[in-house]
Amino acid sequence: MLSRTRGVRTRRRHASPGDDIDTAFRRVERLTAVGATISAAELLTTARSLNDDGLFGWPINRTRMFGLNRGIGRHLEKLLRYPQVVAVVQTRLLSGLGLLAPGTGRRGRAAALAGMAGSGAALNLRSNYGLDGSDHFAFINFTVALLEKLYPNDRRAREAALAFIAAQSCLAYFTSGAVKMTSPVWRSGDAITGVFRTKTYGDKFVYDLTKNNKPLAQAIAWGTMIAEVLFPLVLVAPRPIAKAILAGGMAFHVGNARFMGLNRFFWSFVATYPAVAYFSKSLGVADRARIAEEGSR
Repeated sequence: MLSRTRGVRTRRRHASPGDDIDTAFRRVERLTAVGATISAAELLTTARSLNDDGLFGWPINRTRMFGLNRGIGRHLEKLLRYPQVVAVVQTRLLSGLGLLAPGTGRRGRAAALAGMAGSGAALNLRSNYGLDGSDHFAFINFTVALLEKLYPNDRRAREAALAFIAAQSCLAYFTSGAVKMTSPVWRSGDAITGVFRTKTYGDKFVYDLTKNNKPLAQAIAWGTMIAEVLFPLVLVAPRPIAKAILAGGMAFHVGNARFMGLNRFFWSFVATYPAVAYFSKSLGVADRARIAEEGSR
């Protein structure tokens, strides 16, 4: 009877599905998958843009790296040439749907994450045109989540993987704000009107609102810089302030999606918030206590 009890305790101690770390990773994976799946679906609707006869074709893009023109590059050509590369995008779409499907277990999620990480690496190798911070963060989220699946019984390793995502998130916000503060264009507010008058990231409403209102443009610029620099305080701030920081971050990305067209940034960056919340002094403790209570029932 005693040995049986010990066996049950051992299984509980090593069981990973359903624990607090797995819950946080599941949220990270699903949120990131939303943006990546939408992006893959959009790319499939314009798959002919990947044709090798165009500027984004593999014959031209492989000249970026000398090594891609010989050796391993010749083998990659079988995968990255058109129309074979369309299968890579299709794999990404199916992998994203797998992560979003309810009830997908850890093994299924691991397979889907491998598809996401592999397809992301392949598409990035084929062409880095149009890629931005959201793509890089999505790759980090998927790859680190995949690595976590390799250590189902090592809580310390799994927690370290989650900490890496949280650290990357805090570092990304802080460095973005700190770099902006070194720019006189940002400190003066001119960056706001400069960005919103462009065709790529601009918005006529915001531009008209700020072009003749320098105090407003300056307030938006400084508000952005201060919010980004202070984001890491979410780790030590009291619960109401920590929740406000995360809510402010979400609102920031919603605004960027609406007025600058940076839709993918919302999903990639907000997807890191479950990891950040896990290590928050106020949010993480409460969340882990709730999950532990549910698991003991």
